[in-house]
Amino acid sequence: MSLTMPSPERVVNLTAVKVVICLGAFLSNLSAGMFNISLVDISADLQIPVASAQWVVSIYLLVISVLLPVMGRLGDRFGRRKVHNLGLFAFAAGALGCALAWNEAMLLGFRVLQGAGASMYQATNMALIVSLFPAEQRGRALGLMSTFVAAGSMAGPALGGFLIQWFAWESNFWLLAVVAGAVGVLAHRLIPRDTETAGGRMNLAGAAWMAVCLTSLMIAVDLGSRSSFLSVPVLLLLAVSVGLAAGYTGYARFAQRNSPPAENGFSLFTDRSFAAGIVITVITYMAAFAAQLALPSLLRLAGAEPAWVGMIMIGYPLALVVTAPVSGSIADRKGPVGILTAGLLLMSITLLALGLGSPALRAGAMVLPVVLLGCAMGMITSPNTSIVMGLAAKSQLGRVSSILALSRNIGMMFGTAAGGLMISGGNRPNGSYVAVFVACAAAVGLSSVWPLYSFRHSSKRKSAEHLHIP
Repeated sequence: MSLTMPSPERVVNLTAVKVVICLGAFLSNLSAGMFNISLVDISADLQIPVASAQWVVSIYLLVISVLLPVMGRLGDRFGRRKVHNLGLFAFAAGALGCALAWNEAMLLGFRVLQGAGASMYQATNMALIVSLFPAEQRGRALGLMSTFVAAGSMAGPALGGFLIQWFAWESNFWLLAVVAGAVGVLAHRLIPRDTETAGGRMNLAGAAWMAVCLTSLMIAVDLGSRSSFLSVPVLLLLAVSVGLAAGYTGYARFAQRNSPPAENGFSLFTDRSFAAGIVITVITYMAAFAAQLALPSLLRLAGAEPAWVGMIMIGYPLALVVTAPVSGSIADRKGPVGILTAGLLLMSITLLALGLGSPALRAGAMVLPVVLLGCAMGMITSPNTSIVMGLAAKSQLGRVSSILALSRNIGMMFGTAAGGLMISGGNRPNGSYVAVFVACAAAVGLSSVWPLYSFRHSSKRKSAEHLHIP
């Protein structure tokens, strides 16, 4: 499929553009999950605790979450194509540096560069699709990107396990560097230049606010897992994080309510359905990613081979890929709330079984819950994304897409912290393992009540253009 753009004699292959942009989205989320299995190997090679090695995952997600709003604004000002493509090359350079790193400081430093690169193209990829694709093709392209994002997140542990089995943990970074470099070259050749840019100020204060809030929370969780969550430093860091989050939320709501109608448009901070969709995204990605980090590490510490662990964990993306299209079709015909609620309940029950069944933690016993977790995520992702994107006006699709990307990354970041708590006890499931799984199950279960109330309440207030709920 091709479309002639306004630039002289420039024909753009939209199918190729779509694939290249989606490959970038796949890579960034693949990189977030493929090191869960290799934490034990990184810990042994660099002679650091496994709980410290988990910062290879945490710092990557933290940097992406902090920089996403900044990079999105840079794309609006200086060109989305430029920021997107530069991000791919920065990601490749960071992966190359990680592959060559010989100590923890170098590894984390280059991981920061890799996260910065990922934030550049995560913040601009959906906006590029919205700006390049005609309205009748936009939804399909955004749906394909959501599939690539989910597949990358879930395929990471499986691919990482295979590479470690026959090579070394550095091979993960070598693969990412080569593929990201190739995708960057293709993106430079295929994605057309931006036809317009926007002015405006950078919200650096907001970015700094978020950086301090999320960093304080991550450090507090890390220190608490090593010592005690009742220690003074941990309590102070938690207080700083909660205080900043509450303060920023209050400020954002105030600014939203007092902005002119032309700027206010879709009330992101006051619409209950939108808030429900974002909260569900954060909670489900947190719960799924906690399981993805903890289960491979505990199985490895218990003596399971990396390839065997990878085979177990690949059940997640396979189940998701099969379930997501079916769930999307059901949501189109019957409405999204029913299938979304069923997926949340299934995830809650599976997480509860994983937590309470910890004494029977064996490799073979993990196949069924991993598959059920993938099925649940497939039942949740498609209808939830459809609901959230359906609430936005066409002019705000890019903004809402970036908020969804940010909520996914925050969920994975919290999941990494929760997974770190579970593996802090060594090769035996401890109290933290049970507590985290039970807490995640409770959070997901409670979130299933919200769509039933919020979305049905919204349908009474709004026209059926947004939500088609029977």
